[in-house]
Amino acid sequence: MFSLDSQSSTPLVTQIVEGFRRLIDEGAMRAGSKAPSIRQFAHAHGVSVFTVVDAYDRLVAQGLFSSRPHSGFFVRQRQVDALAAGHFCAHE
Repeated sequence: MFSLDSQSSTPLVTQIVEGFRRLIDEGAMRAGSKAPSIRQFAHAHGVSVFTVVDAYDRLVAQGLFSSRPHSGFFVRQRQVDALAAGHFCAHE
């Protein structure tokens, strides 16, 4: 996964968002991958549940995660990937 630095001037929420973004960009987390549960991530990294909720909400807002009720958070397929895979063009 990735580690957080509580001494950093970068807020923990931002570190979490950037950490998951990096994992997704590097292909370590692919579309459909399940993210750790909020409580599990908070416990493993020694941060508050509220911090993780905020980070996951931001990841959803940025289109990187999707939330499935009673199932958790999953990596979304990115629009760029979907368009490239299907070679869609609005002008065709």
